[in-house]
Amino acid sequence: MMTYLLRTRTLCAWLVGALLLNTAMTVQADTQKPVVIGWVNWADAEITTKLATTILEDQLKQPVKLIQADIGIQFQALANGKLDMIPMAWLTYSHKPFWDQYHDRLEDLGVLYEGRLGLAVPTTVPISEVASIEDLNKPEVRAKLGGKILTSQVGNGQYMSATRAIEQYKLDGYKLVASSETGMLNELDRNLKRDKWSLINAWSPHWMFSTWSLRYLDDPKEVYGKTEQIHAVARKGFTHDYPQVAHFFARFSIPVKDLEDMMKHARESSADQVVAEYYAAHKGTYQAMFEASPPVSTAQH
Repeated sequence: MMTYLLRTRTLCAWLVGALLLNTAMTVQADTQKPVVIGWVNWADAEITTKLATTILEDQLKQPVKLIQADIGIQFQALANGKLDMIPMAWLTYSHKPFWDQYHDRLEDLGVLYEGRLGLAVPTTVPISEVASIEDLNKPEVRAKLGGKILTSQVGNGQYMSATRAIEQYKLDGYKLVASSETGMLNELDRNLKRDKWSLINAWSPHWMFSTWSLRYLDDPKEVYGKTEQIHAVARKGFTHDYPQVAHFFARFSIPVKDLEDMMKHARESSADQVVAEYYAAHKGTYQAMFEASPPVSTAQH
């Protein structure tokens, strides 16, 4: 009888301990301070941000709050401490002015993937005829392209780069034909179906490269710059406050081909769906990023 009572008490004590531990963990998760992540309404930024959010919420049980705004506002909010981090800073060229302005109040968490801007043509255009931007000056090439450079959004960074390319390469007889991104790519698609040449003011990662076979033209004057690196950038003090999250972003990366495929499939379903499917297929890879992760900071509570 005494043995039975001892066993019963031991079991009850174990159950109470387990219940208290579970309750403590639940309270900790409920009171954990959310990471405020900013993102811009770009297809690659949406996929990257939502994938990172899914990973953090599943692996660390870390609450995340997403804030959408223009990139200039995002950098200003980081510098003012109103935003914790952003995962789409093109620091090599495009967003370097923002970094230069605020860098003393920011942290660079690492490179997530690479991107590029430039003039592109379908691979059906022979490279022997058009290999670089300089080749666009050939009369026969200009005639086949109709002197048109298809572009989107008058006044954005890519549009201004194309304007500089026309000036620096002396592309006489060419004009920028601007429309929406959809309009630009619809024109590309129509031309391909008619076996007509097209010249696109392109950028990557973008789903256009998963939809059509395209190649960039060489840019010896580097009007468009070289390969861009897209970084995760945080407010100063973020690594101290969220060491595990910073540890993750220092290791987080997405193959550009995977990113472009997800962007393409998201057009047919949704970003949320493709992110969920991609995470399920690569969960083990992302789980390994949290091995030897630093301890949680008390600043998160």
